Amino acid sequence: MKINGQAQHIKDTNQEAFLKGGDFLGAGEFTVKVKDVEFNDKENRYFTVVFENGEGKQYKHNQFVPPFQQDFQEKQYIELLTRLGIKLNLPDLSFDTDQLINKYTTIVLKNKFNEDQGKYFVRLSFLKVWNKGDEVVNKPEPKTDAMKREEQLANGNAQQPKQPLSSQDNPFANANGHIDISDSDLPF
Repeated sequence: MKINGQAQHIKDTNQEAFLKGGDFLGAGEFTVKVKDVEFNDKENRYFTVVFENGEGKQYKHNQFVPPFQQDFQEKQYIELLTRLGIKLNLPDLSFDTDQLINKYTTIVLKNKFNEDQGKYFVRLSFLKVWNKGDEVVNKPEPKTDAMKREEQLANGNAQQPKQPLSSQDNPFANANGHIDISDSDLPF
């Protein structure tokens, strides 16, 4: 079968970029360094900080930039930069994103349920200041059984417990290994 189509959502034309696929951090607490800063928003509303732990697993965080629509966005911006050791000359919020590269921090990632999509997504809860010599943390928090059930229920995939077939439900239960079907009833 031949499949035809055009990508509507993916803008990257380098297919090699998709080889790394699912090598991302899940929920938990991890000591990471800033591996890269990406700019993939044409309107320059945000930049993406790429955090990576010692195992090469990544977490990407989109950070809004000034001017801010909401006060919490400004607070988040200042907290992120402060905890990564970037010195701002407040109220001036200017800085060069190259200063972020190779900065260490401990990130706390939490599972947050998305009602619209019916599943949990990993979201940055907060960053901790990390100083040279501090303990390297690698504490993943897998989804609980209750979280998995919630996702199944939200997506209509809740599995019913399997009941054994009674002899009434099974038309072949009393066949004793022999089933009589006439040739005219066979489909072939």
